[in-house]
Amino acid sequence: MLRKTTSLTLAFSGIVMLVTSIVLFLGPATQVSHFCPWNFLGLNRHYWGALHLNSGILFCIAMLMHIYFNWNLLIAYIKKRKSKHGLFPLAASLILTLYVCIGGNYNLPPMGALLKIARTCRMASIQQYGSPPYGSAANYPLVNISRYMGWNPDNSIRQLRSSHISVESANQSLTDVARKNNTSIGRLLDIMAPNNELSQ
Repeated sequence: MLRKTTSLTLAFSGIVMLVTSIVLFLGPATQVSHFCPWNFLGLNRHYWGALHLNSGILFCIAMLMHIYFNWNLLIAYIKKRKSKHGLFPLAASLILTLYVCIGGNYNLPPMGALLKIARTCRMASIQQYGSPPYGSAANYPLVNISRYMGWNPDNSIRQLRSSHISVESANQSLTDVARKNNTSIGRLLDIMAPNNELSQ
């Protein structure tokens, strides 16, 4: 019973890891995701990352238990040299693993193409949402962001209002302003910047 439970847990956690890996791979970069209201299936990147980590830990535990239960069979695969295929399965698995691990660093196919897709997705998210001045900038008040960037807070808020952006107070967060005005945080920062073109 424990063997079956281990095998099923290994399979299910592997499926969850596959899904979370795809979402995190195609989603915006970490610093951008904390800066924008991005979510998928109602979960933001933080929760997808936590789900990926937790399922990964469960997968590793199940994998270790699976190896333990099948240790003799695994050793037999390694030691069995007089079979029809000899050491080919062992050599092929080692070479494939090394190729995938090293290939990304040298842009070897198909890892190089996958990394290119990831970079394209990251750049698209930056163009859509903007790049944050620092990690959790979206949750800070407008006045703090302006001062951090070296801008005059009063001028920044004035520029927002002249661009028909509703601002309740200088202590309102970027996220709140963006949500209530149905716009992106990146656009708000563009408007707040001195000598910008959007507010003219």
